[in-house]
Amino acid sequence: MQSRKVGIALGAGAARGLAHIGVLEVLLEHGIQFDIITGTSMGAVVGGLYASGAELSMLKRMAIELNWDDLVRITLPRLGLVSSERIYQILKILTKNQQFEDLPFKLAVVAADINNGEEVVIDSGSVADGIRASLSIPGVFVPVEYHGRMLVDGAIVNRVPGTVARNLGADFLIEVDVGYPPLRGKASNLADVIIRTIDILDRQSTKYRPKISDITICPDLKDVMPTQLNRAEEIIDAGREAALMRVDDIKAKLNQNLMSG
Repeated sequence: MQSRKVGIALGAGAARGLAHIGVLEVLLEHGIQFDIITGTSMGAVVGGLYASGAELSMLKRMAIELNWDDLVRITLPRLGLVSSERIYQILKILTKNQQFEDLPFKLAVVAADINNGEEVVIDSGSVADGIRASLSIPGVFVPVEYHGRMLVDGAIVNRVPGTVARNLGADFLIEVDVGYPPLRGKASNLADVIIRTIDILDRQSTKYRPKISDITICPDLKDVMPTQLNRAEEIIDAGREAALMRVDDIKAKLNQNLMSG
């Protein structure tokens, strides 16, 4: 009996998306392997680095110990306020300058064309280039020029890219949705304002989005705000807890899926 393809879609969420590290840790510890990984924004970062061979334990340690403020450089006036150049250089190192075509399984990341609003699925060329485009929050990071298009964070068009995984052939789909931060309190900086605006718009469109996953994992991140990268350990632990709660369901459904296939 031919095995069916398992896909996982890792959603956007800025700092909240670090929960993907904990989710992947648990699933892999329980023998759940993936044929297809898709990601948007921080989901593209975590999924892309894992697909490129980065150890999750190393990513976890980096997330917890990194001085996040040192990664960005203010570059005014520009189309965005912050250059992603330093992040890009780190991405190139961590992805070993690999191409999507070099990876052991299918990876695709989602960005948005800021000029026409189209969803852009990147699954070829430089992995670091694709991740950089997917995480370029408009108004915060400078848009990324990619094959003649100006690309920004894919959360604008496809926050949890399960549709992309299905289109790539996923027979069994796990979505990881890190949810939205609470709409209370004052936004502390421009990044908070922009991310909160994107989230508000996406909350409305989500009401009309059909459910396409076999399993959805939703880490309980409570009051974690998108810019609170300094809460990485807490966020990753929440991802682990959420995955542990669903891992038996995943195994059972996978077995049903294989039997029916």
